[in-house]
Amino acid sequence: MFKPAKMKKVQAVVLQSARDEVVSKLHEMGVIQLRETSHSDFIKRALGEDFQEVSGLLSKLKDIQSELGASGSSRPTPVKEYPHEKIVKNAKKIVEKLEPEVAEIRERRQEIMNERQTLLNQTDALHDFMEIEFPLEYIHSTEEFYVAAGRISEENLEEFTAAANDALQSKVLVKFLGRGERKTLVVACRVRDQSKLTPLIYRFGVEMLELPPTTAVPKKAMEEIAGKLEVTNDELNKIQNEASKLAKKWGKEIWHWMELLEIRKERLEACSNFGYSESAVLMEGWVPEKSVTGLENMLGRTTKGRCIFHAIDVPKEEAESAPTKLENPPLIRDFEFITEMYGSPSPTEADPTPFIAITFPIFFGICLGDVGYGALLAAIMISGFWIGGAFPRNIRRMLAISGGLAIVFGLLTGSLFGPNIPALWFDPVKDPVSLLKLAIFLGILQIFIAFSVVKLLKDAFRREWKRVCLEDIARALVILGFFGLGFCILGINLRTFGINFSFPKMALTDAFNPLAPAAMSVTILRAMFYVGVLAGVVGAIALVKETRSKVSGAINVFYGVIGFIADVTSYSRLMALGVATTIIAYLLNFVLIMTFNGMVAPNLTLSPALILAIVMMVGIALVFLIGHSFNTFLGCMGGFIHTLRLHFAEFFSKFYDGTGQKFAPFKAKRVFTEVKGGE
Repeated sequence: MFKPAKMKKVQAVVLQSARDEVVSKLHEMGVIQLRETSHSDFIKRALGEDFQEVSGLLSKLKDIQSELGASGSSRPTPVKEYPHEKIVKNAKKIVEKLEPEVAEIRERRQEIMNERQTLLNQTDALHDFMEIEFPLEYIHSTEEFYVAAGRISEENLEEFTAAANDALQSKVLVKFLGRGERKTLVVACRVRDQSKLTPLIYRFGVEMLELPPTTAVPKKAMEEIAGKLEVTNDELNKIQNEASKLAKKWGKEIWHWMELLEIRKERLEACSNFGYSESAVLMEGWVPEKSVTGLENMLGRTTKGRCIFHAIDVPKEEAESAPTKLENPPLIRDFEFITEMYGSPSPTEADPTPFIAITFPIFFGICLGDVGYGALLAAIMISGFWIGGAFPRNIRRMLAISGGLAIVFGLLTGSLFGPNIPALWFDPVKDPVSLLKLAIFLGILQIFIAFSVVKLLKDAFRREWKRVCLEDIARALVILGFFGLGFCILGINLRTFGINFSFPKMALTDAFNPLAPAAMSVTILRAMFYVGVLAGVVGAIALVKETRSKVSGAINVFYGVIGFIADVTSYSRLMALGVATTIIAYLLNFVLIMTFNGMVAPNLTLSPALILAIVMMVGIALVFLIGHSFNTFLGCMGGFIHTLRLHFAEFFSKFYDGTGQKFAPFKAKRVFTEVKGGE
């Protein structure tokens, strides 16, 4: 916790005869992230025919599975650690058995789908000619007459008709069909006059249509096509039934051997990273320090002691390129999702996840801030009901915890589907200033922690002690001193938080004047501020070499003080979202209560209006349910997005690089199989 797991760079040399068994054990153990070998005494080997063979079989099985829609077993099947030859042999048998049948099913299905698409295209074409009550063969072009069909806008109808009659001296037939802004146009003329008609078609923007390939009356043709479509549906259902039978019979085997081939493919790819001599294989990778002993013991057992194993601390020049593995307790581990959204920490950075696990639920709880809404969110996430099932378990647990904090804050502020219960602390609708104070104090606290704890840890891990003293501690002192003096100018008191203390009220010029007489608390705050600024200026000059950077760094110390105001002000969004959620709930309740009192309550007597009153009560209940569900959704979305924004923009920006590479162990992903020995 607070620091990524310590990594070791490991090298192992084994005999080539033991390579496959060692790789299998490494893959099942899943503790090493392999890397390419660069040792000059060993050469690399390209992927060979065995890899191509496995890839080809895997691709074919995937095609078969996709065509059949086969599903695997709900429980993993115990398997032995098969050698390469047996995996390939068994996979080939399944492919040779199923490929001809699946190819036939695919061909038949595609043929019927093509026929079906042709019929649908004919249907679309016929829709434009449904008003015609004679066979369409009568309006096809002949040697003597040219016939064209298309769509034309309604506003161009009269003008097109007039232009056609004028150009062809009325020796033209123009017919319009259909309703709406776009009409279907059928126009006919003698073939020798086609050259006069064609320019008009383009001039008036006629969208040409192809006449349907049928000789029947459109309505009858449509009925015939509908019958043919039903036949194609029956054929497709028949083919699907055949595919389902094959999937039911072979689905388990297909997924079984697909998984084994996928694992075999990954192992062969891993072997391409190794270095080879005449009889030995060199493997390199990154391993968490806690797993080194187990890895060494496994290699010793597998090779019967015939291996060379070497584990060293990560060299300084490779410190930033080593992968990062976070180590946190279970509940905190769920919040690693937030950290990794921004980027994994480098091995020399502090892990901010433990701090996020505290501040994220608190900020989210303030934004949602309602007992009912928090309980609804927590219940959905814990049960996995409805939309909750779409989230991974770690995110569900994270949101359930955040929902729990919303319940707590709802109790403190008296909100149960709106301000409906007594507040244990304060009512943010009546006293939003108290909520604003809380948001500002939380903002100052988080920014203070960013410098005084997290960045300090980061620089301490890197043994940059000058930065610890002249940058991290300096900024922490500036934050405490500056905002403390600011509270003196405003005359802020802490009675909202149950603390009987008020900052001494002072003028702006007096608060920051080190010579002006003041209370001891003010003197301490001044000392913090000026010592922090002085240390910051010294650090800006001492920690860089270029003269320009020294000057700009010193100026930025003062500019950074102003930046703290903007950073802290950003936390006021917690107050805005918390009050907004409560007010929307209040307004919804107010409208529903007004409706009930005005239109339902007076009619709850034995009268003809009783039935209407009951119907309205049901409607009010539905509106209450839908309205508060929607407000819960809005509150959760706003709370999550803005809480995330505060952590990324205000918290992480103070100390976090997030340029590390997440530890990706070489580990077999098994769903349908589990190893129970080997051959």
